[in-house]
Amino acid sequence: SSSQAADLSQPMATRKVDPAYPLQLMRQNVAGTVILYAIIHADGTVGSVRVLRGVDDRLDQFASQAVAQWQFQPATKNGSPVDVEATFQIPFRPPRAGTNF
Repeated sequence: SSSQAADLSQPMATRKVDPAYPLQLMRQNVAGTVILYAIIHADGTVGSVRVLRGVDDRLDQFASQAVAQWQFQPATKNGSPVDVEATFQIPFRPPRAGTNF
């Protein structure tokens, strides 16, 4: 078996959904970057989402729910769509102090 990645193209996001970030959590300064693992399927859907590094149970859930709704132009190998594993970094950053809502 050859170690070369046969003509593998990367998936391209065609639809991204922003995660929920309730004002209450922003005000409590619950923030950070959630790192998720998922499989981008050959049909462009996302599945098997799981948290690799979480921040807060609620933010982890919001991030997972959002990424599960993303859509991709799938990766292709030698011209045919294939499933690929991917990791996603979903940042939650509260607005700086003094920002008006």
